[in-house]
Amino acid sequence: MGKIAKISLYSLLALTILITIYLVHAVYQPLAKARIAWSLGPEAPTLEIDAGGATFSYRDLNKNGQLDPYEDARLPIEQRIDDLVAQMTLAEKAGQMFHPPVTIKGDLPLWLFRMAMGAVESVESLIFDRHISHFNYYGNATPLQIAQRLNELQKVAERSRLGIPLTISSDPLHEVPRGGGIAAFSNDGLSKWPSQLGFAASRDPALVEEFGRIAAKEYVAMGIRTALHPMADLATEPRWGRNFGTFGSQPELSARMTLAYMRGFQGEQTNENTVHTMVKHFPGGGPQQDGWDPHLPSGKNQIYPGDQFDQHLQPFRAAVDNGLKVIMPYYGVPFAQTSENVAMGFNHDILQGLLRDELGFDGVICADWGIISSRYWGVEDLTEAERLLKSIKAGMDQFGGEKGVEHILALVEDGLLSESRIDQSVRRILRNKFELGLFEQAYVDEAAVAELVNRPEYIEKGLAAQQRSVVLLGNNIETEPVLPLTQGVKVYLDGISPESATGFATVVDDADEADYIILYLNTVFNGNQPPGSDKLVDRFLSTILPNNDLNYSDEILTKVASYAEQGKLITVVDLNRPAILQEIEQHSSAILGTFGVFDSVILQALFGDFNPNGKLPFEIPSSMGAVEAQQEDVPDDSANPSFTFGHGLRYND
Repeated sequence: MGKIAKISLYSLLALTILITIYLVHAVYQPLAKARIAWSLGPEAPTLEIDAGGATFSYRDLNKNGQLDPYEDARLPIEQRIDDLVAQMTLAEKAGQMFHPPVTIKGDLPLWLFRMAMGAVESVESLIFDRHISHFNYYGNATPLQIAQRLNELQKVAERSRLGIPLTISSDPLHEVPRGGGIAAFSNDGLSKWPSQLGFAASRDPALVEEFGRIAAKEYVAMGIRTALHPMADLATEPRWGRNFGTFGSQPELSARMTLAYMRGFQGEQTNENTVHTMVKHFPGGGPQQDGWDPHLPSGKNQIYPGDQFDQHLQPFRAAVDNGLKVIMPYYGVPFAQTSENVAMGFNHDILQGLLRDELGFDGVICADWGIISSRYWGVEDLTEAERLLKSIKAGMDQFGGEKGVEHILALVEDGLLSESRIDQSVRRILRNKFELGLFEQAYVDEAAVAELVNRPEYIEKGLAAQQRSVVLLGNNIETEPVLPLTQGVKVYLDGISPESATGFATVVDDADEADYIILYLNTVFNGNQPPGSDKLVDRFLSTILPNNDLNYSDEILTKVASYAEQGKLITVVDLNRPAILQEIEQHSSAILGTFGVFDSVILQALFGDFNPNGKLPFEIPSSMGAVEAQQEDVPDDSANPSFTFGHGLRYND
């Protein structure tokens, strides 16, 4: 009774806090927006000068009636940066170092998460009062709604003192609705592609590059200019809940795919038509202790029992050598790998010693979201200002999900941080804005958005990529192969929409009447990772992070056995996380592995519209005992795996 009362009291307190934040939010934001609208300066006019008999047009961003070097697109970027930095106040410089979210048409869970993180200020206030010019998009708005809102915010930025344009970023938006996972989304109105694991299963860098080109065009049409992806982490720990976002377990494959991804988004040279990729999570977030994720304190340690730190670094080394512009370290603590056990974002050995000095990276290092205010592993005893100072001294340039400009100002005022050190980061950050052409054109053509996204050829190519990602795991090859199915057979569907079978089969309502039973199993998810604290934000994150059990539940296994007794069972398993398939394999006449595809693609595969060609991007362990005995940092090292890395059958095999 006492435990129930305690839980109820906690829930009531949490609800009270959220309601209070909501009320403050509802009253404060309209007032703040009105104040800012009244206080903003004029819009930046487009002026012309005579340039040797030709007319040169420019945006007079600081509204002084003359052409400043930073407004002159003809000049070298470094000269433009020199001029702009010289005109900026310390507060304007500090604002460049923060990268909080902008939510457009967010749902209730997202709103609750934002409120739990203390998001009260309007984006307009962050631009005007805190001089912030980087935001990452959250929500499920249409492409036109995104373009409209971002244009509104660019107008606010234009009317600031120096008119520094905004840079908008986003996590992946092109996943199939049920195909992604944490920090990968399916935004309506965009073409749909498989997860990163699906691309890895295709083994085709050219396909990845083509995706990057198309996704970049759709991003640019909406006003998004930085991709908070790809993940170059290695899926060496099968229990880790974010394996779905990697290119698999092997460093060579991950490196090839990461470079192709970069080429697609960034092209040969970044410009007004390209998108920067923020490769993450340096120096490799895969080897999580016991598979727990470091979003939560329960999973803060990365460990290397197999001494494979350098193997995880390999894809990042390749990305840096390929001209990477922005990189993101992970939350985890590289336990026993550096001179102090602090998280990557505070670790001088990792950021300055390894990334800057050894690898020669001179781009922007952007912290993963919330390392100052909520995800600060190894520096829990420091204040927010002290964490900022430690992170900046370690080599950090920008802080995702944060807005603590006042701390930077106080650190400089107190003599703990030099303005020249701030200038180093600001120059890197501004360089990216100039390269993307944002000072010349920050707005998008709203009337053209519908023609530039989700084009028929993009949809077709996305579906073709989904097909390329499908892996045929088993096909009863000891006797007569079950797949491909013959058109017109009777099927019973569980987990797959009946509409997807139109033109392929007759769908029956009773499994006993079916020639084949087709069962789709979602990514294995047996419960939640323990939060590791009583904080509201940790409890919320715990609800979306899986525990480290890769077995299917007893309920699912009972269903599988029952179906197998009723008829020929074909099981389709979503493998955006490895799953224990021993019992599934025993009861199934055929098994198909997918990585985020539409039901229609599944039916096309089952009925032979295409011949599955995918290869597993990691091994499938045979038991949880084998999983627990393997080493977190070593790829594909479990005993007697059910399916090995690279496994994949074809119908003519």
